Formats: sequence, structure tokens, C-alpha cells
Amino acid sequence: MIDLKNLTVRDIKEWVESKDCLQPEEIAALHSDHRVSVRKLAALFERMQVDEKKEAAQRRRLYRFRRVLYSYGFENIAGVDEVGRGPLAGPVVAAAVILPKGLPSFGMDDSKRLSESQRNELYERIKEGAVAVGIGIAQPQEIDTLNIHNASLMAMHRALSALQQAPDFCLVDGRFPVPSLACPQRAIVKGDGRCDVIAAASIIAKVTRDRLLEELDTVYPIYGFAANKGYPTFQHLQALKEHGPSPVHRYSYTPVRLAGENAAVTRGEKDSDCTG
Repeated sequence: MIDLKNLTVRDIKEWVESKDCLQPEEIAALHSDHRVSVRKLAALFERMQVDEKKEAAQRRRLYRFRRVLYSYGFENIAGVDEVGRGPLAGPVVAAAVILPKGLPSFGMDDSKRLSESQRNELYERIKEGAVAVGIGIAQPQEIDTLNIHNASLMAMHRALSALQQAPDFCLVDGRFPVPSLACPQRAIVKGDGRCDVIAAASIIAKVTRDRLLEELDTVYPIYGFAANKGYPTFQHLQALKEHGPSPVHRYSYTPVRLAGENAAVTRGEKDSDCTG
């Protein structure tokens, strides 16, 4: 046990930072020091250790699906998820990810619970560390033709087909399996919060789609796609009302269809086809 009395606050700080983990008696000694800054350091490091334990427990919890599948002999386990079912514009984007075998070295979560900066950081780490990553896209015209449910499943199939390495098992976010897969699969409701490889796919899909909508914003700036990502915000709905829909809007969605009809009436084209 280190003698804190003969150390300066700076020495204690360097000692604490050099250790991967403090033992309970070491934390207790820091808490009992007469110096306020040392007691604050103890509280800070104690919180850090609690957070690290929680993150490690979360990693183990999210790994359990893959751990069981590995025990049955599967090796290349893909997770697949899609984003963009609700927006009025832009594609639905799916991602498929195969992670290396073993507990991930960093924590993951459902992309909806992460900040933009956290998603971007994890996006880079997943891309760098994954065995394979595939992207699948269903365009607005395909959504209008197939409906959003079937278009989402098609995007997921495309993402899995784009993997550089074929999976031997697939974990799918949601209630529905992906049609016509060559490998066995399991659909997991709320899988992006229950399975690490699906969470990884949700992050890749979300960041990819957000960046696509930012690119579309440069082509159609009046709709604010960079900010709203195609979702029906007040500003987006106002732009639809004033300008009508763009070629990247989903004309099968009611607000877009009505905006198209109103724009046609305003132009004196009441009987024209406004379905995009």
C-alpha cells in the first residue's frame, strides 16, 4: 500500500493514472486524505471504475447471441439492420456486419441511443475492425413500388449480399426474417439493443444514411435534408407545401402525395400523374 502522506497531489495523480485498477483499500485511503483535491480524485476514479464495469457487463450481455452460435460451430455471424423507414424522403439504408470472434474491445449500443459524435466514432472503429461490412439501399421509387416493409427487407438482403465474406448465420433486427437467404437466420425484436453485431450494423446504417441525406441537401436545399434527414419536421412539411415534392421524396407517403396533388392543382395540372 502506497504512503500518501509523503506524496504531493501531483505525485498521487500520476500514481493513480498509472494504474489500471485501484483496490478498495487504495480508494479508501484516497477518500480519507485531508486534501480536498485528493478526495475529488478518488471520487472521479471510483466513478470511472464503476462505468468501466458497467460497460464490460454490457459488452458481455450483447455478446451472448454470438457466443451461443459459436458454440454450435458457426464462424461468420452477420448482423443486419436498416434505418429510414419513417422519413418522407431519401432511401432506406441497411447494413450488414461480421465482427471478429470474441468479446468486442469497445462498447456498442443501438444507434438511436448514441449521439452523432459517438456514432461517427464507432462507425470508424467498426469499419476498421470488422471482418466484413456490406451496405444495401432501396431507393424512394422502390419504396413506392414495393411498400416500405418489403423495400426494407430488400435493402437488408442487398447488404448481406454485399458482404466481402459470406455469413454462415445471420441475426436480423426486427420480427421478420430476410427472404431468400442462403444461410440460417434468426430475427430478434429490438435486436439493435440486445446483440452487438446488430448494434454495429445499426450504427453503420445510420451514419451511412445521414451522410447520404447531407449529400441530397446540396441538391435539394429547400427541404433541409441535412438537418431533418428526410423526417417530417415542421420545416420539411412547410417546404413540401410551398414547393411540392422532389424526385427523392416517397410519393406513396400521404404528406408527399397530398403535396404533389396540391402542387399539380396550383400549376393547373389537376389530371396529371403526380406519383413521381
